Amino acid sequence: MILVNVLLFIAIASGILLLMISAEDTGLERGLRMREAARAMAVARGGELTAVTALRRDAIVAPDNDNRTEPWAALSERSAPIEGGTFELAIADAQDRFNINALMKPDPAALEILNKISAATAMTPEQAARAVAAIRQFGPVTDLRPLGQIGLSDVQVTRLYGLLTALPYDSLINLNAASEDMITVLTGDALASRRIVELRARQGYLTAPDLDTIHVSMPAGTSLTSNMYWVRTKVRIGDTSQQLTSLITRRDDATGHKSTLVVGRWTGSSGPIQVSGL
Repeated sequence: MILVNVLLFIAIASGILLLMISAEDTGLERGLRMREAARAMAVARGGELTAVTALRRDAIVAPDNDNRTEPWAALSERSAPIEGGTFELAIADAQDRFNINALMKPDPAALEILNKISAATAMTPEQAARAVAAIRQFGPVTDLRPLGQIGLSDVQVTRLYGLLTALPYDSLINLNAASEDMITVLTGDALASRRIVELRARQGYLTAPDLDTIHVSMPAGTSLTSNMYWVRTKVRIGDTSQQLTSLITRRDDATGHKSTLVVGRWTGSSGPIQVSGL
């Protein structure tokens, strides 16, 4: 009996010891994951800061044109190695589409662009009116997903995602960033749109004199500059990943100079639908 009791005591003690070791291992693993996550987010915020700095510099040295040949566009990285993991950064002009928040005000130019988009996507006048009413009632919006709730087909919604965006400030569509589909909708002329895109592809950007050479007028609601940009950073360290999506804007401050700051930030996969292709 004494031997049985001793063996039973040893078995119980061994079980308690195993539980303690297991709990300690779990705590250590949790602590490691937290450290990795904190470090990954710090690297992601560093990527965001790099983009802010590059865009601030661009506003000083090249304020008259914004395009993909400029240094800020060269920040993009794919699976760049860092200590213990990888780093990715993507940056894109946010003014490549029509800002649906322009409909917050009774702006005839904005309504005209919406009418063109409605015609191109086969929206009925009633659907377009519901969209305007929803924006004015609930806007400004930060995401385009509510468009799926005004009676549009999946095909229409997908097409609209390529033509619309939702930004917090007034913005013109930058022809240096707009898609051929967007330019065709604005000009109403597929041949003119093709000439614009081909010229932009040859030299990497467009200027006002360039448009004159191909006999195309600047469409209403467009420009050749931008002040809002999307930045998405993805960092993996060990088995932990962090993703940060940021909206960066350049605005005139009280002294008349442009300040560059982050006005929107989303972690994980919670970013707006209009950033999904970044």
